Amino acid sequence: MWRFKKDRSLESSIAYICGALVIAAGVGACLLRGLFFTEEMYPFLTLWFVLCCACSLYYLVGVGAWRKSGGGVGAGAGAVRGITGVSEVSGENKALRILLSVPLIILSLYVIHWLRGLLSSQGTMNEMLRWGLYASFALLVCFCAVNRVGRRIVNVTWSMAGMFLSMSALLAVCGVVKLPFAVAYSNSSEVSATGVRLAGLMEYPNAFGAVMAVFLLERLFIVAVYYGEPKKSVNMLGARSVGLGMECAEAERRSKGAGGVEAEQGKAGSTTAALLRLLPLFPYTTALLLSESRGAWLTAACACAAVLLWKRQLIAPLLAAGAAPVAAAALLYRQLARAGLAVEPVPGLLLLAGLWAGALLTGLWLCRRQRSAAGTARAAMLALAAAGWTAAGIAVLLHVRERITGPSSTVSARGLFYRDAWRLAAEAPWLGRGGETWRHAYLAAQSRPYVGSQVHNGYLDILLNLGFVGLAAILLMLLATGWLLATKSPRLLPPFLVIVLHSVVDFDWSYGLFWLLLFWLPALALAEDKQKHQSAPTHPQSETKLPIQSTSTNPLTNVTIPANPLIAHSTSTNPFTNVSTLANPLIAHSTSTNPLTNVSTPANPLIAQSTSTNPLTNVTTPANPLIAHSTSTNPLTNVTTPTNPLIAYPTPKKSPQIRLRQLIGTTVCCFSLLLGVLSFHAAQGEKFYRQAIMSVDPSVKVELLQQSLGWNPRSPRTVIALSRLLSGEQSVSLLRQSLLYSPENASLSWELAERWMSSDHPGAALYWIDQSFRLDKYNNAKWVKAIEGMLLMGQKKLAEGNRKEGLVCVASGNELLLEYRRLAEEEANKGGQHNDREFQMTEQADDLSRRLSMLALRF
Repeated sequence: MWRFKKDRSLESSIAYICGALVIAAGVGACLLRGLFFTEEMYPFLTLWFVLCCACSLYYLVGVGAWRKSGGGVGAGAGAVRGITGVSEVSGENKALRILLSVPLIILSLYVIHWLRGLLSSQGTMNEMLRWGLYASFALLVCFCAVNRVGRRIVNVTWSMAGMFLSMSALLAVCGVVKLPFAVAYSNSSEVSATGVRLAGLMEYPNAFGAVMAVFLLERLFIVAVYYGEPKKSVNMLGARSVGLGMECAEAERRSKGAGGVEAEQGKAGSTTAALLRLLPLFPYTTALLLSESRGAWLTAACACAAVLLWKRQLIAPLLAAGAAPVAAAALLYRQLARAGLAVEPVPGLLLLAGLWAGALLTGLWLCRRQRSAAGTARAAMLALAAAGWTAAGIAVLLHVRERITGPSSTVSARGLFYRDAWRLAAEAPWLGRGGETWRHAYLAAQSRPYVGSQVHNGYLDILLNLGFVGLAAILLMLLATGWLLATKSPRLLPPFLVIVLHSVVDFDWSYGLFWLLLFWLPALALAEDKQKHQSAPTHPQSETKLPIQSTSTNPLTNVTIPANPLIAHSTSTNPFTNVSTLANPLIAHSTSTNPLTNVSTPANPLIAQSTSTNPLTNVTTPANPLIAHSTSTNPLTNVTTPTNPLIAYPTPKKSPQIRLRQLIGTTVCCFSLLLGVLSFHAAQGEKFYRQAIMSVDPSVKVELLQQSLGWNPRSPRTVIALSRLLSGEQSVSLLRQSLLYSPENASLSWELAERWMSSDHPGAALYWIDQSFRLDKYNNAKWVKAIEGMLLMGQKKLAEGNRKEGLVCVASGNELLLEYRRLAEEEANKGGQHNDREFQMTEQADDLSRRLSMLALRF
């Protein structure tokens, strides 16, 4: 018993630590703009990996102490079996193994690219740190999901994160909270129907809308499941198994069978629980509508339709649950959109609170009437709910009809992205080119001068980074996750489908928050499944009744035997051997004495623990050697050995499970330590870089930039900033060294071209100019500066009397000018729809053309 308590204590303490890390990840994702900018994440990642290393060390110490104490289950049941709670390789276990293994595979692929150094060492390092975070979070949140304490943390943190994201955005609209980039403005009617869109803490309306759709569908379907299957709702959902709104499930159970005061308390608890379930629907819906994300709206509708076709019994409760919140949110959307998402605090708060309260009470009434009414009354309730949905849809669609029915430049631009991305992926189809491939290579791959450092497709992004191997691993993980949700908690499929579908049309997976939500959903399903089994009621029919222990006497042998001989405790005496035996010898504890050997033996030798002494060897042995605990001493060797060596207690040895658990803990500890050191170096480099940018004194700036490179030599922007402050040779050497980490960085190549244009080496200058234009050809400023550089170099050579090299420079400038003119004319013939960079012949280029012509005619 003490071992069991020790194991449970260790497991609970590990669950608390894992839960604290899950909370930290949720808070960091909300406050750090959805974990989009890796440079902002470095301090957070350093702290995260340090805590993960400490947690794994604590786990290793706990498993070691557990092993030495001879424990058999516990701390453990956690890490190998500990995620699923089952020892056999079931379908659930296979899906979880895939779910937890794929992030480690992706991390390993990025490590390989980092060691090879293909495209960008800095970008690959960023992806390594990200996937280290994702892999550790997946392990932690799944461990918490199968623990009673951690399960509550997982569910409550999920609900708190959703409410924090939605309410912070709405309060920013009302002027209560100041978030500078919570509202995105645009003058293009193709981007926004009203010119303003809600972006929240994520600062990007499309991603914010997708996140709100995830939280909305999770909450909407839990309400639909609860009111759609009232008899199964308590067992299916379980107390505290789905975050906010489930704390009163026990009160609901009491209200069904209790009377008097308990019934009244149960009714109040049921009302409170229902209100908590419905509470987040209005802010989620309002935030989703204000984001004006057509992709989020469409994917949410498709996800709902897909699951409702499978679970058609949820259609009616879902209509009733969502009618009032959706209608109220549509009304608030129209009001705030007309005001440009800028209202006074007091009127805005009053409008928000009033519509929220109305939606909450009306939704509660509709849900209860839909469940309790029948026949015509129920049909009327459903008709009223359908009317609410229809009115809300019409109000929203009329407001944004031009964006939906008219042509969209953003959709056609993404078509360009996808075609260029496929062509770029064909250059390295199997393993890709490392982290942030599109961001560092799209200027070289683009067929039109668009602006888009994100490919707007998560699957293509993975394909570019890791090739078909990485994409296959991701797809396998998504399939395993979908299967797990479908079998454990189908209500979580709609939010999962939103993440899977919306990432096809946008760069959601560049936000770390989406990966955390993706791993959070199966943890919620596991938590719900474990809670459902724990809270399942015990049926009286399944209880085993003990037989009656009555007795009867055999007149022939004068032996009293029980009616049930399996549990008898009566005894009988054999007159021939004078031995007393139990009527049931299977559990006997009585003994008999053999007069020949003077040895006492039990009536039942299977479990007896009596002993006997051999007069020849003077050794005491148990009557039953199978379970004996006594010992004997050999007089020749004076060695004490157990009489029964079958159950002796030797020093415990490591079992395969113990070795595997220690291997997992050691691996996690080592990876966390390495990634923590890497993120700390990157954080220090970023800190000194920002200090250098803010500094005015050139000498101080040089010193800070050198310190930044000392911590992180892979950063191209730090190298470029420092190279502009150094002399020619030092600058060129520094830039060449940086090309080892980023061999196809267009900015580094251009910096080298500028350095050589200011020198007397036209051949080197032309080489780096060609390299730079190969990596970034739709850049007006570079073309003009390159042509001007060759012109000035030619004038200098001619002034020095070096006529041959001077004419070569002039001819090179003319060739650059002709190439520039040709590209500009081709782009002009294609139209200006996707010419975001305004690539065209400039007045400066025309002036340079005249100067080159005059110089050529003169010489």
